[in-house]
Amino acid sequence: MKTTKIISGALSIAMLASLMSGCGKPASSAGTAASAETSSTEEPYEVHMWFALPSVSVNTDEVERIEAKINEYTLRDLNMALDLTITPQASYDEQVQLELSSGSEDVDIFMTQFGYGTTWVSQNYVTDLSDLLQEYGQDILSSYSSEDLATVCKVGDVIFGVPVHKEISRQPVIFFRTDILEKYDIDVSNIKTLDDIDALYTQVAEKEPDMWMLAASGMTDLTPVDLVDSGMGVFALVDPANSTEVVNYMATDAVREWCEYNRDWFNNGWINPGAASDTEPVYTYIKSGQAFSFFSNSGHPLSESDQENNCGGIDLTMVQLGDPIASTSSSCVYCYAISSASRDPAKAMQMLNYINSSTEVMNLLNWGVEGEDYVVTENGTLDYPEGKDASTVGYHLGAGWALPNQFVCTPWVTDGPDIYEKMIEYNNNSISSLALGFNLDFTPIFNQISELYQIKLKYSKALFTGAVDPDEYLNTMLSEMEAAGAAEVQAEIQRQLDEWLAQQLTTAGKTL
Repeated sequence: MKTTKIISGALSIAMLASLMSGCGKPASSAGTAASAETSSTEEPYEVHMWFALPSVSVNTDEVERIEAKINEYTLRDLNMALDLTITPQASYDEQVQLELSSGSEDVDIFMTQFGYGTTWVSQNYVTDLSDLLQEYGQDILSSYSSEDLATVCKVGDVIFGVPVHKEISRQPVIFFRTDILEKYDIDVSNIKTLDDIDALYTQVAEKEPDMWMLAASGMTDLTPVDLVDSGMGVFALVDPANSTEVVNYMATDAVREWCEYNRDWFNNGWINPGAASDTEPVYTYIKSGQAFSFFSNSGHPLSESDQENNCGGIDLTMVQLGDPIASTSSSCVYCYAISSASRDPAKAMQMLNYINSSTEVMNLLNWGVEGEDYVVTENGTLDYPEGKDASTVGYHLGAGWALPNQFVCTPWVTDGPDIYEKMIEYNNNSISSLALGFNLDFTPIFNQISELYQIKLKYSKALFTGAVDPDEYLNTMLSEMEAAGAAEVQAEIQRQLDEWLAQQLTTAGKTL
């Protein structure tokens, strides 16, 4: 069996051009389905599975220990073994691309981002999962609330991936340091708007003059939005539950309002004066006590504890500022694909289906081995063994968002016994965009949208952190976008979306 790899190091990622390449034909799954049948005399098939984490805190020996336990189940039930490669997020995309482009058989199943789907399909790097899901992925299909969500990772009619089970929506929220709120007996239950936040900042700034009110990093969507340009943030639907009109998002009132508020906060000294060029994450300033709050687009039930972990355990209070909106880009930020170079894609699908539905395997992947890395508490949740924590147990990922189906895991003690039920309820109550499932083909607008994206990048961070005057710089950005063909790109995206919507109605047996 191949030695488990944990790949380290920081490789530069130059994915924009490849992300925007045109569509092509993926590897066909035809002829592979029958080979998934196993027998007791057949040599066990080894499935190579790759996924990424923000950082790697486990060593090769520990991962091999987890693999051995997982394979007790997979060899028994599938006559297959699982080989894991865990890679830091910073180098993962480029490393996987190198493996796929070389036709390496060392990748069967791999985690990827939805935005790369067009590239993987056009380069013939992935297997079309349409038939495989129907034959060997029934547990996967039934684990989503609808088939639309289960098959949202599409390029044309090609299903290139299976979304991980996590929140499916973007929701505007703000996080405050709880200790500051408690120190001054501040109630934030009525915070709903930027005006409310501005008034709160005024109150706290008077009491904490040496603290930045906001650790600023970028735009938070305070109005419902579906970024229909695969999340690039230039073109969007701004009322996605009711309208399919594509607009230049940078030209909307919502973006201007955001820039104006941040400019006022910057001028008041409430934002880090170097925020426009700062490479430190916002969590650094919350953890150090330099900042009071930060915005986010994640308002799901696990978000508060996730962000507290990011901030080094600082207690945070989350306030939701709008409704959760499920779009294509939000519902499948990460997904699992099967490489076209896999020796047996059908067996890879069997393994992915098994992992997706197995509490035992998912607990091993996420939490480790019972009695060694965790114990079961009285209420059925999991906790560290006595005297242990994340830094002293051998294995503890705690990264369900990066794994196929965290919803079948046993909950961790700090999240509560019903956390996954809450997550499923949150997803079920999210508002769906009318464009859920739409995936833009960049081919006819590649040069123009590349230039528009670069124009956005040139100005957006300074604008979104209040470092420059929006009356001047926002108008300059929009003028440059207009000269670069924004209207033509907007029209092409609208054309593709209208065509896709018509196809959905036809597929559903309806007429326009």
